[in-house]
Amino acid sequence: MFSTDHDARQMAEGFRWNCCHLPPAEAPFYFRNGGKAAMIRLLHAAPHTDNLDVFVNGISVFQNISYTDLSSYVRFPAGRIQIDVFQRGRAHGPILTVQYHLIHGGYCTVAVTGTAAKLVPVGMYDRPAADPESRSIRCVHLSPDSPALDFVVQNGPVLFSGVPFQTVTRYIQVRSQKIDMELKAAGSTAVLLKVPKITLHAGESATLYGLGFVNGSPSLTIKAAPFPAKAPPS
Repeated sequence: MFSTDHDARQMAEGFRWNCCHLPPAEAPFYFRNGGKAAMIRLLHAAPHTDNLDVFVNGISVFQNISYTDLSSYVRFPAGRIQIDVFQRGRAHGPILTVQYHLIHGGYCTVAVTGTAAKLVPVGMYDRPAADPESRSIRCVHLSPDSPALDFVVQNGPVLFSGVPFQTVTRYIQVRSQKIDMELKAAGSTAVLLKVPKITLHAGESATLYGLGFVNGSPSLTIKAAPFPAKAPPS
């Protein structure tokens, strides 16, 4: 029923060249490029960091993103992009700059993690479940002061073991509609966080982002994000 994988760096690097192939949704004309487009969204996962304004290839794409916010997807031309992250208001230069290559049809998430003193980008591609009846799950370690983590089902198996900071696990299929999760330091029985009743709908894949601090505030938490993402209200 479960398998494990915690090869973070390969997943993060793979984002640069291997976004998944899905039909892009409708989007404003200024993000079109002869139909060759990708979808990109941003997660603010850097505690104690001001709200963020984010430019992609010099275009203001995400504005005033606060900690734990996950933006909607925005269509952008496929190909090489430069992401510049500014503190809200852009009084100074970018606090983080990173380049990626977006593949046509890809749905991609870029998480800005670390702390205000040292921001770290983590790129990943988002994939649907294998079929309309299945459910998939993966985990992303974005807690700056946490040790390597075990993502565990309460009173059940370890889904992902020894996941280091900045790691994106691969997706695994699960049967349960609801999962009670625990985060533990790798190889330890001590529970760092209990997260009851994570709901997994048929046909969706969910990403569980581990955010915050083990020691300090804001405290360790999990943010669950389904894919396909729910459409925003019109």
